Amino acid sequence: MQVKSLQLGMIGTNCYIFWDGESGKCAVVDPGDDGRRVADFISGHGLEPVAILLTHSHFDHILGIPGLRAVWPDLPVYCHPADVDESRHSVTLFGSTFPTVNAFGAVTPYVEGDRVQVGGITVEVIHTPGHTPGSVTLKAEDVLFTGDTLFRSSVGRTDLEGGDFGALLTSLAKLGRLEGDFRVLPGHESASTLEDERRFNGYMAQAMGM
Repeated sequence: MQVKSLQLGMIGTNCYIFWDGESGKCAVVDPGDDGRRVADFISGHGLEPVAILLTHSHFDHILGIPGLRAVWPDLPVYCHPADVDESRHSVTLFGSTFPTVNAFGAVTPYVEGDRVQVGGITVEVIHTPGHTPGSVTLKAEDVLFTGDTLFRSSVGRTDLEGGDFGALLTSLAKLGRLEGDFRVLPGHESASTLEDERRFNGYMAQAMGM
């Protein structure tokens, strides 16, 4: 599995494109903005996108969807249903109004234990609420795409709508108890490893000691 990271949008959200080198099939994790830039990378490398996979539905993780669907109109967008309020097509945050994921058309739900196939790569969904009710971590081979659940030596904020610090600690404990080590590719800032987070992240230490 190969992975490319692009920093997109006003707060530099990490968007990841990962692909199966044998089949050329790829998926996009959290296209935070500038979907045409993501599309250009995919097309320029001769890849075939099969899914957009969201770790959660905050605006800074979804605004690139229209640019991708302009090129591939039928590209499915996956999101946990707890983060999809079909009655809302916009949300006000930080004094600005942004579209919700519903505004971009059909959303395919995925939940704990579901799997999405990307060529020969199997992506497993781990429900990790706390930053939002529908936050997920995506496990693909030796990688955890943790969104805004787990950062290098830190965690996502829980003071926004739907945030729950207690739920976040439970989610961190779930990740911390996964067998083996993984690359941790978060929604913001730099990459880490799960073993480093077990050793050096105070929030995870607190969670695993509960």
